[in-house]
Amino acid sequence: MTKKVLHVFGIMNRGGAELRTLSTLERMRKMGVEYEFLVLSGQKGVLDQEITERGSKVHYCPLSLTFFFQFMSILKAGKYDVVHSHVSLVSGVILFISWLGGIKRRVAHFRSTHDVENPSALRRIRDKFLRRLLLTFSHYIAGVCEATLDAFWHFDWREDSRFRVIYNGFEQHNVVYQERFWHDYLGVSADNKIIINVSRMHEQKNHPRLIEIFCEYCQKNNDAVLVLIGKEDPEIKQQLQRIGALKNADERIFYLGEKAQVLPFMKHANMMLFPSKWEGLPGAVLEAASLGVPVLASDIPGVLEIAQQLDVVHYFPLVQSNQSWALQITQLLSQPLEHEVGRQTFKNSVFQLDHNVKQLYALYA
Repeated sequence: MTKKVLHVFGIMNRGGAELRTLSTLERMRKMGVEYEFLVLSGQKGVLDQEITERGSKVHYCPLSLTFFFQFMSILKAGKYDVVHSHVSLVSGVILFISWLGGIKRRVAHFRSTHDVENPSALRRIRDKFLRRLLLTFSHYIAGVCEATLDAFWHFDWREDSRFRVIYNGFEQHNVVYQERFWHDYLGVSADNKIIINVSRMHEQKNHPRLIEIFCEYCQKNNDAVLVLIGKEDPEIKQQLQRIGALKNADERIFYLGEKAQVLPFMKHANMMLFPSKWEGLPGAVLEAASLGVPVLASDIPGVLEIAQQLDVVHYFPLVQSNQSWALQITQLLSQPLEHEVGRQTFKNSVFQLDHNVKQLYALYA
């Protein structure tokens, strides 16, 4: 018997939560679970076409005065078995309405460790109310790592059977190595070491610090280039270009924008540099690790949980100086690349896609 799951997001753009959910679609279908998606922005996202091409649907239900009635209408027409909401504490409202709509299984999923800094008294009251809704109307409350649940639930959630840590899963791909990959793509010499970062331009991703660290490395080394992949923000990009020009390293920094397939770029990199300010469970770090590519990341909680299992992931405190970070890069680049060792470690970890699918299926069954 087929089960229907409605996933609730803000918009279906190329974000970690959206991509990770889509990556489970085919495997879930083989297990008798069909996905549909509902977006609270009411706007089309870059993934919408792919979703429809893969035989699913996207429902547009903007948060407006008519939201309640629109949402209830979608629930009634769709005859869903499960509503799985990915919108942080606001999932409390989504799952309450789902309960009113007769949905038998309701799941909230937390994917970040970051909330509003210094919330107002009104915000704290709101959040307390939303938490109460979640505790009342959720069957399960999942987090992509322990740190995401620690960030939002200020009691020992580990003693509550409704809470589940479900690490995002990734399929390991065999990307063919091409000797002239970077020469053909960027025109750079094969002698150059490639440092890569894959993330959208946003305060969270800490791109200015990323550029500063790379520029510091270039002060004593002329053997590397930095490749940035991800959705660009014009203002942030201008800031990064100014920093690079000021440090005379701008010719060594390449901005490639958003890419549908990032694994070939990761495969041909010598390392990933990832100094984010906060994350849930950083997907780019796991994708690099799945290929055996070394990662130097900030010592944020999600990275620490990954590093406990994957030796290719290294962490370093953001409070350390750019000079200290540059030294870490030098040390990492001096080590021989052992892709197959890293790939084998990943293969035996909890970050495999099949493991992720089994855990999600247990929530729906």
